[in-house]
Amino acid sequence: MTRKTGLAGFLFFVVFFICATTVTAQPPEERRLTILFTHDLHSYFLPQRHAEPDGGFVTIGGFARLAEAIKEERAAHGNAVLLLDAGDFSMGTLFHTLFMKESCELRLLDRMGYDAVTIGNHEYDFKPDGLARALAAARHKIDNPPVITASNVIFTDDDPRDQSLKEEFRRYPVQDYLVIERNGIRAGIFGILGEKAQVDAPFATPVTFSDPVEECRRVVDILRNREKVDIVICLSHTGTSPEKKYSEDEHIAEQVPGIDVLISGHTHTVFTEPVVVGDTYIVSAGCYGAFLGILETAVSPEEKPRVLSYRLRTISSDIPENEVIAAEVHSFKNRIDDEILAPLDLSFNRVIAHSNFSSETLAVMSKHPGETGLGNLITDSYRFAVEKAEGDRYEYVHTAIQPVGHIRDYMRKGPVTAADVFRILSLGIGPDGRAGYPLITGRLTGRELKQLMEVETTVSAMKRDAHLQVSGLRCVYNPRRLPFDRVMSLEVQDETGTFVPVESDRLYRVTANLYTAYMVDYISTVSHGLLSMELKDSRGVPLANMTDGIVSGANGEVKEWLSLVSYLQSFPDKTGDGMPDVPERYAAPEGRIVVKPSWNPVHLVRGGTAITWTVVALLAVVVAAPFLTVALMRRRRLKKLR
Repeated sequence: MTRKTGLAGFLFFVVFFICATTVTAQPPEERRLTILFTHDLHSYFLPQRHAEPDGGFVTIGGFARLAEAIKEERAAHGNAVLLLDAGDFSMGTLFHTLFMKESCELRLLDRMGYDAVTIGNHEYDFKPDGLARALAAARHKIDNPPVITASNVIFTDDDPRDQSLKEEFRRYPVQDYLVIERNGIRAGIFGILGEKAQVDAPFATPVTFSDPVEECRRVVDILRNREKVDIVICLSHTGTSPEKKYSEDEHIAEQVPGIDVLISGHTHTVFTEPVVVGDTYIVSAGCYGAFLGILETAVSPEEKPRVLSYRLRTISSDIPENEVIAAEVHSFKNRIDDEILAPLDLSFNRVIAHSNFSSETLAVMSKHPGETGLGNLITDSYRFAVEKAEGDRYEYVHTAIQPVGHIRDYMRKGPVTAADVFRILSLGIGPDGRAGYPLITGRLTGRELKQLMEVETTVSAMKRDAHLQVSGLRCVYNPRRLPFDRVMSLEVQDETGTFVPVESDRLYRVTANLYTAYMVDYISTVSHGLLSMELKDSRGVPLANMTDGIVSGANGEVKEWLSLVSYLQSFPDKTGDGMPDVPERYAAPEGRIVVKPSWNPVHLVRGGTAITWTVVALLAVVVAAPFLTVALMRRRRLKKLR
C-alpha cells in the first residue's frame, strides 16, 4: 500500500512537472492585427461596368462603396486594424485632372481613414512640380493628410526641376518609414518604388531612385533593431509576374527576409491566396478599387507573424454607398464638367458614340497580347487627328504606334461617353499642363521602322506592356528567329492607301504619344544597343527635344484622348439614333501584325540583318572547325611521311 502510494505520488509529481513546464513554455499571448489594403486605385472614384461571361455587365468599385466596406471591416475588427495603400492612387480617370489643384485623391483617402500610403510611378506623371503642388494642396485642405512613406527617393542638390518637390517632401512630410501601434502591436511600415516602376516613371526626372533591395535591407534593419517593431510591412510599388524570373517583389522577399508582409502594387495583380516566399507573405488586390484586401494576422513578440485568414472583398453593388464620400465625389464631378470639359464642348456623361460590341478587355490583352481591335481604333484615331489638326499644312502620316500598356481601359458595348474615352487613354499631362499626353510626329527610316517592330517581336516578351498597336503598317514575323531580327516582312501604307514594302533609307512620318517617344532610349537600353532609332525632322535631323514634334491644333496640343473622341464623333450614324456608330471592323484584329512560326531554314535567315548573319557565320566556323582541324592534321602527317 505504501509502495503504491509512493508510486502514485511520484507519477503525480512527474505529470505536474511536465504540465507546469508546458504551461511555462507557452509563448506570450498572441495579438490580432487586420491589415486592410488597396493599390493602383488610379482615381477610380466611380463604380465601373465589368463584362460578364454571358455578355452582361456587373457594377464594381467606387470610392463610396469602398469607404462603406472599410467602415464595416473596422466595425468587425475593432482597434486592431491598419488601412494601407501601395501607390498609384492617382492618374486614370477624369478626376485626376484636379489632382495638382485639389488633391482629390489624398482628400478622399483621408476621409476613408488610410493610415499610410506610398507613391507610385504614375504620381510622377505629373512631374516633380506637379506632384509637389498636389502634396501642398493636400496640406492646405486637410488638417492631418494621410501619411506618405517613400524610402528610396533621391533628389538632386540644386537642379531647379525637382527642388519644389524636395521642399514639399520636407514640409508634408513624406517619411522614410513610420511605426504605428495597434492592439499592443508595433507595426513598422515603409514604401518603395521598384526597378521596373522606375523605368515607367520617365517624367520623374531629375528625381532618381535607389536600389529597392538595398533600401529594404536598410529600413528593415532600422525597424527591427532600433524601433523594435513586432511586424514589418512593405508597401511595394514594384509588382509580380507569372514568370518568376521577372517577379521583382518575389526577388525582394527572397533577398530581404525581414519583411513579414509585402503589399505588391504596380502590376495590378489579383492574388486570391498570399504568395509565400520564406517567411514573407506577398498580397495583391488588383486595381481600380474593385477589391479590398483583408489580411488577418496573429502577432507575438517571440514568434514570426502568422496569417490567420486572407480574402479579397469584392466592392460590389450590394454594398451601400457612404453618403459623405458620394457627395464629395459628386462635387468633384461637377467641377470637372465646369472647368475641364465645358470648354471642350463635352460633359462627363455626354454620349459621343455608340458601339454594338465590347472591345478586348485588359485581361484579354494581357493574356493574349498582340494586335487588338481597340488598338487599331486608337492608332487610326491618331493619324486622323493629325490630319484634322494640320489642315492645309498636313503632311502625310504613314504610321501610328501605341504600346498596349498605355491602353488603360476597354470600350464597352452600348453608349460611349467622354469619361469612358478618357479612361481608355488617361495617362500623362502635356507641357501645357493639361491632362493627357499630346501626340507628336517625327520621321524614322524604313530600317528604323523594322527595328521598332522588333520591340513587338522580342522586347514585349520581357515587358508585356510594350506590345505594340499600329496603324498604317503590316508586319509579319517569325518568333523562332533570333531575337531582335524576327521581322520577315514589313509594309507601309502609302498616300493612295496601298501597302508597299518599306524602303530601308526612306524617311516615314510616324505619330505616337509623347511618352512613347521618350521611351525610344529605353528600347536601345533593353536591347543592349542592338536596336537603335532616333526620331527626326523632315530633313532627317534628329529632334533635339521631343517636344519639338508636338502636334498643335486650334486649341493647342492635340491630346491622344481627344483624338479618339474626335475620331468616334466622325463615324456615320448607321442605326438612325442620332449617334455615330463604331465600325464593326474594330471588334477584332484585322491582320496588321501576323505571327508565322517556322523552323524552315529559309524562313529563319531570309531578310536577316547583321544579327542573324553574324550568328550564322559563327555557327559555320564552329561546325567547320573540327573538319579544318582534321584536314590540317592530315596535311602535317603527310608532310612528315614525305
